[in-house]
Amino acid sequence: MAHGFEVYRVPDLNVDVEVALRKSADDFKGLLNDIHVDKIEKTTFSDICRSLSAIQFQQQEKKTLMNLNRIELFLSGMHSLQDVLRGRGMEDVDGIMAFIWGPMRFLLETTNVNDKAFDHILDVYQRLGIQILPLDEYKQFFAESVNGRVCLLNIYKDVAEFHKTAYRLFSLRSSLWGKLYKATWKDLGSTFDHLAASLKLHADFIRTHGDRYALRVDSGFESPQDNTLFDHNNFRRKSHEYMDRYRQQWKDFRDNETARKREQKGKVLNWIAVPKTLENLHKSFVKKREPCPETGRWLYTRYDEVSNWMREDIPNVSALWFHGKRGMGKTVLSSLVITRLEELIRTKTIPSDVQICYFYCREDDPELNTYFGILRGIIHQLSPGHCSNNNGFILPLCDDKISSSGGSTLSTAEGCLSLIEAFFEIHPRLYIVVDGLDECTGRVEIHQAVSFLVSQVSRLDEINQGQLRVLFMSQQAPDVKSAMMKPTVSPLIGEVELKDNDNTQDIRTYVRSRMNPAELARLRRPVRGRINPREELMPPGNNFNLLERDILRIEEEVSMQSEGLFLYAVLAVEYLLNQFTKGDLLQKVKSRMLPEGIAKMYDDLLGTLKEKMLDLSETHWEKAKLLLGWLACAHRPLKWHEIQAIIAFDLVENEINFDLRMIRRDNINDFLGSLVEVLPGDEIRLMHSTVKQHLVDSRHVHSKSVQCDLAILCLRYLSLPCFTDENYTPAERYEQIQLGYFSFQDYAVPKWYKHLETVIEDCHDIFAPDFYVDAEQGRQRNFVYDFDDALHRFTQAYDTDLRSLTDIHQEFPHEHLLNYTHLPFYTNLMRLWNHIYTHQKESVDDRNKAGIKRLQDAFLSHRTVLEEEYKPSSIMCGQDTIETYYGPNQFKCERTLCKFFYEGFKTKKERDSHHNRHNRPYSCRLETCSAAPFGFSSNKDMERHMRTYHPDDSEGQTPFIQMSRRVEQAKFPCKICGKCFTRNINLKGHMRSHFGERPFACSNCGKAFARLNDCRRHERIHTRKGS
Repeated sequence: MAHGFEVYRVPDLNVDVEVALRKSADDFKGLLNDIHVDKIEKTTFSDICRSLSAIQFQQQEKKTLMNLNRIELFLSGMHSLQDVLRGRGMEDVDGIMAFIWGPMRFLLETTNVNDKAFDHILDVYQRLGIQILPLDEYKQFFAESVNGRVCLLNIYKDVAEFHKTAYRLFSLRSSLWGKLYKATWKDLGSTFDHLAASLKLHADFIRTHGDRYALRVDSGFESPQDNTLFDHNNFRRKSHEYMDRYRQQWKDFRDNETARKREQKGKVLNWIAVPKTLENLHKSFVKKREPCPETGRWLYTRYDEVSNWMREDIPNVSALWFHGKRGMGKTVLSSLVITRLEELIRTKTIPSDVQICYFYCREDDPELNTYFGILRGIIHQLSPGHCSNNNGFILPLCDDKISSSGGSTLSTAEGCLSLIEAFFEIHPRLYIVVDGLDECTGRVEIHQAVSFLVSQVSRLDEINQGQLRVLFMSQQAPDVKSAMMKPTVSPLIGEVELKDNDNTQDIRTYVRSRMNPAELARLRRPVRGRINPREELMPPGNNFNLLERDILRIEEEVSMQSEGLFLYAVLAVEYLLNQFTKGDLLQKVKSRMLPEGIAKMYDDLLGTLKEKMLDLSETHWEKAKLLLGWLACAHRPLKWHEIQAIIAFDLVENEINFDLRMIRRDNINDFLGSLVEVLPGDEIRLMHSTVKQHLVDSRHVHSKSVQCDLAILCLRYLSLPCFTDENYTPAERYEQIQLGYFSFQDYAVPKWYKHLETVIEDCHDIFAPDFYVDAEQGRQRNFVYDFDDALHRFTQAYDTDLRSLTDIHQEFPHEHLLNYTHLPFYTNLMRLWNHIYTHQKESVDDRNKAGIKRLQDAFLSHRTVLEEEYKPSSIMCGQDTIETYYGPNQFKCERTLCKFFYEGFKTKKERDSHHNRHNRPYSCRLETCSAAPFGFSSNKDMERHMRTYHPDDSEGQTPFIQMSRRVEQAKFPCKICGKCFTRNINLKGHMRSHFGERPFACSNCGKAFARLNDCRRHERIHTRKGS
């Protein structure tokens, strides 16, 4: 028998298995933190036994025994593996097995401070141990079969895989893994299932063939040669099947995990739900800087504070505040900081695992001007798919947060805090650049953002100085300055004021590049982050055949009059390049001949645009004014297809036709000049926040007239038969979809009453008989007739849906309409305003509807057809597609107060998942709470929310009859929410909760609290556990 076995034996690969085991152990060693290497690589079986005895004794003392018997099978299985390896005469068995015993000891001792984590570790060891045979019973099999020895290698590698996975988590700081382990362990369930199944595969193979081999050896009889041939051929075939199955199991697992993670990642990104605007803005700022790539580099060469903040392992200060005048070009400087950090990573000047986040505040965009918006933008960039080092703990943490919150979108700042704190701790170094803080909506938003981010910098500096670095760029606005001067902020943040002459050379370079096309070509070089390498970066200057002395004179004049304001220089160049002749241009740059200041420059640019449009036709100028007015006065940023819809609406014929009336310009700047910028997708914005203010103050755009026009437009649009006619047919709908009839409904349905409210409160003077729209031209406009006509059409169309004049709300504010009592439309206005006022007093669910049932049913019907029967690529007319007329996202939320009512989703699945967020029956009882529009899936969740965020309004029963006591007057009010307190110290603790400040840290685990009493209460938990 022995001879026959030798004939078919595979060449002995004992050395190869030993080498593979050593390599697996070395790979594990390479994963370890330096502080753990020595202890782990010297750990023995005796050490693990002593450690388990110490843990058991400690648990007995505390009366918290955890059934350590669960680890017995795993322990004996690994000990038998060690015996088999020693029996084979392998070298350094203790060194190889140290990377089983060492990680095991580390995990048990590390998690012993947390009952849940320790229990979960024991559970997995029990699951794996059940699948590990007493390997020393099969020594003969392993001695004679290389395939058997390969099983030992596979067992070792599978166990090592578990230890690697667990070590990555529990080698983090205890305060951090304490936040992560619950979500991570739950997410690793499929990994543990796979490892248990894999170990079972090895056990089945060893048991099947090891038992047969032992039986054959123990029988004492030699088998005939043909039977030996059959046995060995069969064994070899089974061995190949085993290895193929082992590889296939791992491949299937990895494929399934990849698919699961991809789905999980999409779910998380949809939950965070940050609009693409932020990314598009950054790309546009990078693009602006590309023609003159050296622009702004003085920021980190001239100011040591920036260079130190960027480059040093331990910066002098981890938080910086840069401030300068409005129009100085600070936003482009912020984009430069981000680009420079990316360059430092590429050149390995700073570590490659650095993560960079940015946020650009925009006062005209509700998504980009709040504390919550800033937090959500940072979370989005730290999430997998955006985060460069794609840390495996982030996805599970977000997924767990989604499950616990029960929603498909992140909707509150409170929901961000625990996530963002963990994200900050996970990354070894993180840079955050927040630009335009002064553009946030009010003092509270600014103070909350500054306080939270600076408090996080301070918290992490105590752990690892420079781990989190934040740079704020803004004007020195009073609200920003007061936030920076707070006692909890000022000592922790460095302040740098940008000087007027910092920009001088950049301005000269920019002017020269625009006036001399050859200079532009010389200066230009690639800059990463560019939107499209082939697109024209900057319109070259007209060829005015300027001489060198002419260019020098222009440089000098523009740089002198700009006084450090880059915005002025950009506008001045546009102004000069709009001149018709070289003589006109040179005349404008004679000493002090350029317009003084940015406001005058805007006026002159608008004047130039007006002349240019009037040369084409009066209609061109009127349309240009309309577009600029709509961009300045809309109640939310308009999409380009919505602007096209307004243009396509013929109020005389009462019809819409995109194909005939939409603007057919590839470059909208040809039509509106440099005052607007077009972002990728469907976004169009004014080029700077100062443009809006100037437009509404200028003689060219009369803001009150525009507001009235938008109100008229919404009322007329919603009075069309497609919304009001009860006999409207599907055939008519299909025909009108092709014409773009429903492109404006996402704006008009939720905003019509807002424009009506603006007219009532601010625009009564435009109804005066002597009102002039354009005083210079003496052009009057009869707004009374147009507004009366729109109100009449609307109230007649929805007559049966509107409340009658006899059903006036008891709190109706009659004083709002005192200025309109003498006007012919007063009765219709009062009826409509009463309907709006009453609707706004209803429940959250009702306020999330159009307020008029027929209108609600109509626009939902239109949407249903658009979603079910069309795709973005569906052809409308000629080369126009559905996306041309209706934008890229077809599937939209039906709640009018939700941003996804107009932003929408690309797929029905995403939209339906989002709807589940809204369709939860238990709402917060405080209507002002940001969670109120979404609600909770159970009353228990709602009550927990009330106890956490509104403890004074929760309805828990008092267990004992409370004795009467003197009630002190609450004389310390919160300036943010109005809540009052009897003691100033309680007010201070309450204010910290608004700003995310947590100065009181647990001495045991490091968890931070806003109030000292909360911290002490938490520390008593450790005392009870004996830790």
